[in-house]
Amino acid sequence: MRRMPPALSDKSLAGLNRLIEDAEIVDQVCQRVDKPLKVGQCEQTGGEFILCEFNRDGNSYRSPMSNLYQPPIPGGAVLSEPLRRLELKANEIFNDYRRLYYEGGVSSVYFWDVSATAFACAFLVKKDCEPRDGITQASWESSNLIQAEFESQSRSVKYSITSTVFLTISSEENSYGNLNLTGGLTRQHQEHKPCNDGFAESHVYNIIALVENMESKLRSSLDLIYISKTQEILDRTRHVEMEKSRVKLA
Repeated sequence: MRRMPPALSDKSLAGLNRLIEDAEIVDQVCQRVDKPLKVGQCEQTGGEFILCEFNRDGNSYRSPMSNLYQPPIPGGAVLSEPLRRLELKANEIFNDYRRLYYEGGVSSVYFWDVSATAFACAFLVKKDCEPRDGITQASWESSNLIQAEFESQSRSVKYSITSTVFLTISSEENSYGNLNLTGGLTRQHQEHKPCNDGFAESHVYNIIALVENMESKLRSSLDLIYISKTQEILDRTRHVEMEKSRVKLA
């Protein structure tokens, strides 16, 4: 799956599901493989939110705004009250982060309990750009999975973050052909920060700082690996074509 195009992840997973007979293994594969993010609309508030594995229970998805599943299901997983308050605060602040950095798109934050001394959360952003200058499709998707583990001896919290970014750019076909650029990067990082209260709002600010730092590094890496390399290949291709034209003229 790491070597398959991210845009074809749904098709690749469907093929794997047909090959794997064990339903438990299929569920584990779906949880570990990053898939393109989808957007839904909250029936109660009308706001948009991201559909993913982190807010899914069966075939229903929990809205971070209303805390209700769509479609409704009996006995759906719910958060503890302190963690739900933390989730609401994180969505509020991360929405401002998304507005300032991306100038649009959709963002969602989901929390869940891991153990008595740890919790996890996912900070997600999906941004689709409008077609322009020959570009028919351009999208950015970032998923930041964080686990916070309380360390009583040092009175600090260990944050483990795994950030993944998918970039898709497609252009319309012209005299030079068409362009279909799809790629993704994943990076991991750990950091210790002080925190006295188990569910203090300082968690949100600590995590936002981690997300901002990781996404900045991923943007730089994508620009270096994909954009710059593509530009270099195109420049060489144009150079070869120019040399051929000169030979014909001579």
